[in-house]
Amino acid sequence: MDINYFMKIQNAYGTKTKREKELAKVNREMSKHFEDTFDTETVLINEVEASLMIIKGTDGNTFKKKIKSCHDIKFNLGDYVTWNGQHWIVTLIDSDDKTWNCGYMYLCTVPLRWQNTDGKIIERWAYSEDYTKYSSGAKGNNTLTLADNQYGLAIPIDAETKKLHRDLRFSIDLDDAIIPDVYKLTNRKVNLNNNEYFNRGGIMLLTLSFNSFNPDTDKYVTLDNGSKAWICDYRPPAPSDQPETSDKKPICYGNITCRGKQSIVAGGATKTFTFTPTDDAGNEIEYTNFTWGYQISEAFEPYVTQTILSDNKCKITVGYDILIVGEHLLIYVADENGVRVTSISIEIGGGL
Repeated sequence: MDINYFMKIQNAYGTKTKREKELAKVNREMSKHFEDTFDTETVLINEVEASLMIIKGTDGNTFKKKIKSCHDIKFNLGDYVTWNGQHWIVTLIDSDDKTWNCGYMYLCTVPLRWQNTDGKIIERWAYSEDYTKYSSGAKGNNTLTLADNQYGLAIPIDAETKKLHRDLRFSIDLDDAIIPDVYKLTNRKVNLNNNEYFNRGGIMLLTLSFNSFNPDTDKYVTLDNGSKAWICDYRPPAPSDQPETSDKKPICYGNITCRGKQSIVAGGATKTFTFTPTDDAGNEIEYTNFTWGYQISEAFEPYVTQTILSDNKCKITVGYDILIVGEHLLIYVADENGVRVTSISIEIGGGL
């Protein structure tokens, strides 16, 4: 007799005790009838379709919903639930998932947008709760305190949000505001609700304090989906490390070299670069009627100093700013007609 066969047809395969067999039977029956209740809805959990039981609370808080799913459909802290055209974030889960998966989700009302170190615009929907009626200006977790002009936001812990640091600035206003309200990140708490160590996600709590709008660096830009929004301290896309195309051929060719790695430390020592002119066959030639130049995001141009030396050399110094670390500086040589001959991309590091 093949006992495994009978366990499989009874959906008890893999169980070891009578208790586990009964639990598997209960989960199977619950899954069969999960769709029978009016509370069960078809939603997207992190863009994947799933069935979720969405239950109204008894406390009158319409921003909060209790949620349940079948044993086989798990949700984690920080998961986004798209339901009824709205964005919700899972903020609480019950780690005891023998039968139901249970938790709470809260309605997101704030789209938080910023640029990462590669210049890509990142967006995360955040939940914010107004505790002003309980406070006279004291700071608190997950609160919006108008007297202190602070937001408390809950967002997922993920690869991008882990890189958020104090003093980053965000527009917290209507997307079409003429002059948006701007807030600066002043505090972050990552371990108040973090279940990552047993693979059930995590929530990060941010405190944002009111800051001033900067018309020189805060830009109204077009997002990938075609909509427009304000991005604070916006940096244009990094320049390509390829020479600009031109109908004209350069008078000469060549390459730019430097000692050590192709990197420079922000706030560190000067680095020297050497241009070696060649003909189109790669043979070194004498050519002195060329010019040095560099290209970087407009916001960081004041931090770069280029000094021209003799003997086909120039030296570069980069001032320190926390946001410039990770950027790339394009150094190039152009001939007497302004046609780029060659270029080199240098990464800006932060030192020790």
